[in-house]
This record gives sequence, structure tokens and C-alpha cells, in this order.
Amino acid sequence: KDQQGTFSASAATEDCNKSKSSSADPDYCRRILVRDAKGSIREIILPKGLDLDRPKRTRTSFTAEQLYRLEMEFQRCQYVVGRERTELARQLNL
Repeated sequence: KDQQGTFSASAATEDCNKSKSSSADPDYCRRILVRDAKGSIREIILPKGLDLDRPKRTRTSFTAEQLYRLEMEFQRCQYVVGRERTELARQLNL
């Protein structure tokens, strides 16, 4: 969504629009109706892979010690992956 409240088209959306003349959308498209700020109802097309029905994950709260350690690790290496990441999570009880 951009600053003006409109949705920008993705490649999947463009592919869905191309098939709009047919009655069935491709398997990867999902059409939904949304009400904008002015109360108008608009149809938007989204990829089905975008799971809008899934509940959001709760945000992790860190202790002061965990934050300090995470910040120190970030200064050392911005991309902690693999075994290092697993070990750091274990040490911080995450």
C-alpha cells in the first residue's frame, strides 16, 4: 500500500487482470472487496499465497540483558545465521 492509500499492482495482480475477461481467476489469484476511507467499495486482486486469515504472531518482548546481548552481537556481525543464531537463541532463552 502506498502513501495515498492505493494498492500498487504486482506481477501476479497483472496476470490476474489479464484473465479478467474469463469467468475464473487463475489458481494463484484472490479477489476481495475493500472499503476505502471515502466509503467507496473497491475490488482488489491479491495472490492467494498471501494468507490474510492467519493471525499475526505476537511481538517478542526482550529483557534488558537480552537487548544488550543482541545489540552487541549485531555490532559484531549484522547477519547471524545458522548454528550461531541457534546458539545465541539458546543462550538468551529465546
